[in-house]
Amino acid sequence: MSKQYRILGVIISLGIGLAVVPIKLTGDDVQSGGFFLAVRTIRYTFTAGILAFFLHLWLNRKFTMFSNDYLYLGYLIKIIFVAIIIFLTSISLDFLLLSFVKDSSLTIPEEDLNWYLLISRCILISALQFFIVFYLQFLGESHRRNLEIERLKQAQLEANLSNLKEQMSPHFLFNTLNTLSAITQDKQVKEYVAEIAIVYRYMLVHNKLNLVSLEKELSFTKSYLYIIKTRMGASISIQIRVEENLMQTKMPPLTLQLLLENAIKHNVASVSSPLRIEIYNDRVYLVIRNSFIPKKAPYYSTGVGLNNLMHRYQLLFARNIVIEKDLTMFTVKLPIIKS
Repeated sequence: MSKQYRILGVIISLGIGLAVVPIKLTGDDVQSGGFFLAVRTIRYTFTAGILAFFLHLWLNRKFTMFSNDYLYLGYLIKIIFVAIIIFLTSISLDFLLLSFVKDSSLTIPEEDLNWYLLISRCILISALQFFIVFYLQFLGESHRRNLEIERLKQAQLEANLSNLKEQMSPHFLFNTLNTLSAITQDKQVKEYVAEIAIVYRYMLVHNKLNLVSLEKELSFTKSYLYIIKTRMGASISIQIRVEENLMQTKMPPLTLQLLLENAIKHNVASVSSPLRIEIYNDRVYLVIRNSFIPKKAPYYSTGVGLNNLMHRYQLLFARNIVIEKDLTMFTVKLPIIKS
């Protein structure tokens, strides 16, 4: 519980107690002793108020047991539950105080021991504190969401800048590839150029989006892997086994390309010791796993790409990616996000 909420709870409860005093001191009650009546009123109202505040704060944080159809019923149950707790606590404290203090000036007078009136007061205090806590938490949640939106914008901007830095005039290169494909007669060259064109077209169209379907991402990834396979030949082995019913799930664009590039960049790949990469799914995750054979002179990396991907999953989906590493395998597990 934050210090800010604790201070607010004390101030609000004291304010409620002070606000009730002028009402209580009107009429014949003044004749029974204004000072002791004021102290007794503040003591009772403050105790009930602060207990109700912290109970509602705790309940709202710990329990979300009611669906939208029964939301208001849940609110009513919380208010009544807290009212019962503060009623029992207040009465218990009052009788405890009476047993230790001979002067009953600070305890509830007998004429005020009307159970219906006391319960009504407790319900009123509980309801008032419930709405205060609800409003404070609403403001806090709104502020948190605004911060997350700003962080997501920043992460997206960093991702776009990273992509731009890695691309050498993509529009010019894309047009050049089209020209090269048109003038060459070699079939293999045409296929290679066509796959490169697909890769750059995908980057141009999708790198500014927050989400793409797994189907589009895999289609792009296959073109990217065609280029890698052509360059590396038998020194790399790639398998993709993803269930068809997951094709419309969502992920940030260029996610798979980033993970594949990291695997190729940081591991040894040769004909005698090929780099093995697998993309498959289980019930919860899309798994990208590669053999772990780190280069003796590691490729310099700041880790920005993987960290950026972790932040984007947290901001977009409130989910965490899982990274596992042992002596032989490096694995990244992406949560499956169903739309």
